[in-house]
Amino acid sequence: METPPHSPGNKTEVDIIDIRSSTHDISLVKELEASLSATPPKFPSLLLWDEKGLQNFEAITYSPEYYLTNCEIELLKQHSNEIARQIAPGSIVLELGSGCLRKIKILLDALEAQHKPVDYYALDLSRSELERTLMDISPSSFQYVKCHGLLGTYDEGLRWLQTESLAMRPKCILSLGSTIGSSSGSEAAEFLGGFVQAVKSSKQKTLFVVGVDGCKDGDKVWHAYNDAEGCNHRFISNILHHANKVLNHETFDPKEWTVRGVWNAEQGRHEQYLVPQRDLNVRGANLKEAHGLHVVSSHKFDEEEQEKMWEDAGLQLQSCWRTEPHKYALNVLSVEDTLDPSEYSP
Repeated sequence: METPPHSPGNKTEVDIIDIRSSTHDISLVKELEASLSATPPKFPSLLLWDEKGLQNFEAITYSPEYYLTNCEIELLKQHSNEIARQIAPGSIVLELGSGCLRKIKILLDALEAQHKPVDYYALDLSRSELERTLMDISPSSFQYVKCHGLLGTYDEGLRWLQTESLAMRPKCILSLGSTIGSSSGSEAAEFLGGFVQAVKSSKQKTLFVVGVDGCKDGDKVWHAYNDAEGCNHRFISNILHHANKVLNHETFDPKEWTVRGVWNAEQGRHEQYLVPQRDLNVRGANLKEAHGLHVVSSHKFDEEEQEKMWEDAGLQLQSCWRTEPHKYALNVLSVEDTLDPSEYSP
C-alpha cells in the first residue's frame, strides 16, 4: 500500500486563524456525555477529528480499497482548469474539512496557472495538522494563491464567512471527499443551505464544488470502509483515545472494544460502530456487551437523490462529472438568483 508523504522539518510559519469559541472543549465534553446517555447510546462523530484521527483518515485515502479519493483526484485532474475558470478573481476559496490537501492542490495549481488572485482557506479541527498539510503544498511557491488555515468547526466556519470584512467578496465553497455523505440527504441539504443563506445576501458570485459518492454496490462500499490493512478500524478506534483526552480520564480501554462495519442496503449507507466486549458503565451510561454504539454513517446518493439535495439547498447545478463504475460525482453548483458563472470566464 502506498503511504502518505511526510513533510521535512520545515520551520516556515503558515497563517492559521483560530476561529474557535472559548467554550469549544467544554462543548465536546457535554456532547460526549449526552451521546452516551442517548437511547440508543452513541459516540459523537466530531470526536473522530483530532490530530491522530486526521492522520489516520489520511492513511485511509491511500488504501487501495478506498476508491473515493482516487475517483475525485481523477475528476479534478480532468476538470480543474474548467472549475478554475469559473472562480472569480479575488474570491475566498473555503474548503470545509480540508484534511490532506493533495486534492485541493490540483485546483490551486490551476488557479495559479490562470493568474487568478484568490485566498484559499483550509477549515479543520487540528492546528498541527493544518500547519503540516499547508506546508505540504508549499504555499510560498504560489504567486497568486494565498493559503491560510482556519481552526474551527463547520458552524464556526459558517459564522466566520459572514463577517463584515468578507461579505462583499466572491466565494467558492468546497466540500470534497464526499464529506456530506456523513449526513442523510435532508441533513446534507440543510447543511449546504446554511452556507447558501450566509452568502446569498452579499449578491456576490458564489460557487459550490461538492464531491458525492453515488456507489451503491454493497461489496465495493463495505471493503472501502473495512480495508485489509485496518486503516479504517484504527481511524474509528481512535475516538476512544480522543474521548479519554476530552474527559481527562482513562475512561475507555480500547482493548475492551471492537469496530464493526455494516452496509445498510435499505438506507444506502455504510455504518460504523464501536462495540463493547463486556457490559460497561461509563459516566452513568449502561453499555451492553455486543451492542454497538454508532459512530458515523457514510451515505451514498444516486443522481435523483443528488438532484433533490441541490434543490432543497437552494443550489443550481452548473456541471457534473462522474467516474465509472463507482459513479463518484464532482459537482459545480451556483446559488440561485446569483449571476451566471459564465460571466466570470476569461
